[in-house]
Amino acid sequence: MGSQKSWIVEIQGRDRIEVSGEGAERRVHFIGCAKLLHFLESQKALHGKDPAQWPLPEGLDHHELLVKELILKLRGQWVHPYQEDEVCHCRTVSLQTVEEAILAGAHSPEAVSRWTSASTSCGTCRPDVARIIAFRLGTK
Repeated sequence: MGSQKSWIVEIQGRDRIEVSGEGAERRVHFIGCAKLLHFLESQKALHGKDPAQWPLPEGLDHHELLVKELILKLRGQWVHPYQEDEVCHCRTVSLQTVEEAILAGAHSPEAVSRWTSASTSCGTCRPDVARIIAFRLGTK
């Protein structure tokens, strides 16, 4: 028996969606806030069980951004513009920390800086932070 494919999107300690399997055998497991749970249930009722077949959410709430990431990963279309684990070397701010700030509502470089301290020293990473925000919000 081969290994089963699995995709995970999450805000650590808050919301998590895990999809395993392929096609008709695909299973979705999730845990999180009421908004995420309601959104997933409504998408399932409107568009079927397979999230890869759902339309991309257009909103900017954390649950919509997570579901958008999941759908793009399932379709093989998720290509993140930043590949390093650490975004801000001066303040040692990880990509995960920047991502979670964006998902939580920091939708400008200034907000990400306030929430994470990224790009508050030398500023070299500020264009990277802006590029990550644009990618996440679909404004690239």
